[in-house]
Amino acid sequence: MINRILETYKTCSYDFRLHAYSQDPLAHLFEEWVDYYRLKWAISKVLQPASILEIGVRYGYGARAFLDASSKSQYVGLDADLPNFGGHVGAIDWAKKSLKHYDVQLIRENSQSLKKLPGDQYDLIHVDGQQDGDGTFHDLNLALNQGQYILIDGYFWTRENFLSANEWLWLNKAAIEWFIVIPGYAGEMLIKTNLKPSITAQDSSVNSLTLVSSYTSDYYLSDCGGYKQWRINKGKDLEDMRLHTVASVASAIASPKKVMDLGAGRGELTFHFAKKGAAVTSVDYSPDAIKLIEQTFEAEPKARNRVQLICGSVTDASVYDGNYDVVMATDIIEHLAPDELEILYSLVSQNLNPDTGVLVVHTAPNLWLYRYEHPRQQLAAKQIGCWLPKQRRSFYERLMHINEQSPVVLKKQLERHFPHVLLWFATEGDMMGSLHRRFTIANMRQATSLFAVASHQSINLNAIKSSLCMEPLHESEVEKITLRCTETIGQMVIGERYQIKVILYNGSHQLLSSYNPYPLHLSYHWEDNTNGLSVIFDGLRTRLTSTCKPHEEQSYDVIVKAPEIAGSYILKIAAVQEGIRWHASTDQTTQLVEVKLNIN
Repeated sequence: MINRILETYKTCSYDFRLHAYSQDPLAHLFEEWVDYYRLKWAISKVLQPASILEIGVRYGYGARAFLDASSKSQYVGLDADLPNFGGHVGAIDWAKKSLKHYDVQLIRENSQSLKKLPGDQYDLIHVDGQQDGDGTFHDLNLALNQGQYILIDGYFWTRENFLSANEWLWLNKAAIEWFIVIPGYAGEMLIKTNLKPSITAQDSSVNSLTLVSSYTSDYYLSDCGGYKQWRINKGKDLEDMRLHTVASVASAIASPKKVMDLGAGRGELTFHFAKKGAAVTSVDYSPDAIKLIEQTFEAEPKARNRVQLICGSVTDASVYDGNYDVVMATDIIEHLAPDELEILYSLVSQNLNPDTGVLVVHTAPNLWLYRYEHPRQQLAAKQIGCWLPKQRRSFYERLMHINEQSPVVLKKQLERHFPHVLLWFATEGDMMGSLHRRFTIANMRQATSLFAVASHQSINLNAIKSSLCMEPLHESEVEKITLRCTETIGQMVIGERYQIKVILYNGSHQLLSSYNPYPLHLSYHWEDNTNGLSVIFDGLRTRLTSTCKPHEEQSYDVIVKAPEIAGSYILKIAAVQEGIRWHASTDQTTQLVEVKLNIN
């Protein structure tokens, strides 16, 4: 594409001055602008757009260049008709005269006040309006919903414009097929979007049913939280901390024998509880999600047989069959309209085990982060010469988050259906958050996530805290924790990584986890078999992907990296509580390994 544009540009003889307004206050720059408008002409010549929308018409020079190169195009132009950002009052009137022989509609309108551009879809949208960072960012959000190609004018014009365009690209990468940057007078960026007209940012008045087609495999595997971990382990381990926390809390305060996973997505939580022996009802209305859940259960037929997989709406009473020990609503409630949430909470309330059942909720973002904290961050950045956008939501957040939750709204709505509700703030590095330390108003604004537990019975706060906090093990308890390797690897290739299945038995009275402040990890030592000297003492750490209750046995895959030098070694699998102690290996975790350059 860029080669075609540049070749066309090199042979272009278009001269905008032939149709320019002679009394233009910036007429002294006309000579500098000749190549600038030839590039616009070349882009239009190559694209041959049937429809064009331009934000920032001024005297219509850009419009004339586009239409001269593609004369059959339908053109819509917006101009605020203000003396700011290069504009000139009354310039749009000259543009009307200059463009009268083309199919043109010119509108006096400030795009900054719009939530949608006029008309429907356009082949090309030219963004050349309020080039001050925030203005460009806003116009790009509008253009993304309705443009096949987006041309950003002035990509290099100001630092704010450059930063805003790049921040916008990062947030909206899921909606972009490709983009190219063309240096020149002010720099041009041409973007090809990859959106179907049905998948564009929605008005907040919609409900979840209007968005079904947006929940595609691309979304689940490129944007939906935890997608990177799923690509690595296909959901077999709860590496994503929000999912791990939901599972830990549910297991700590309930006996999850009958479980419901609402809006199951890729099915990580469904798999986790089915693998542990629970009967799981897994519901998602996206056909693509159902296919991904099936992939999560590949090679796990026993666990799959414990799952009732339903492609349907969580607001449909027929998907519930009652008496659930645990219902999980993980990153779904922000995707449901308020009236849909009322239905959901009512159905869950009716279908929980009345004596022991719990609803566990996670939602992000905490609306206070975007509504109150981000404006403070933006102002602070501006004061030190940096730039942050007014809106930091990604494309999929703008599209799908039709009901982002504040802590007040979340708690009040849950309390209408459950007599006992516990809510807490959390951050990415601290899932326990406000449960273990006092949160100031500033802390609440800065929290990224909200967790909640709702039930018909009192909630065991201490059990939740214990499930999310690993304290030092008492010396008398350490010897009650044992490891047992269930497989051996007699040969390894130098520097390669391997997984070794290990059974952890927790004979102590304390729950074991990889949460702060003193996380328990599984690791290993390497010793030289010839002299018994330690070669590698601190091995790679493997997190406990699920908590291990007192007197419970859990299986984990320990990641082991072979030494970098070939030889005969003793591998010793061991547990380590960070900042406290290593737990001694036993014969059941020790094996002889020959490390070679390669294995034939």
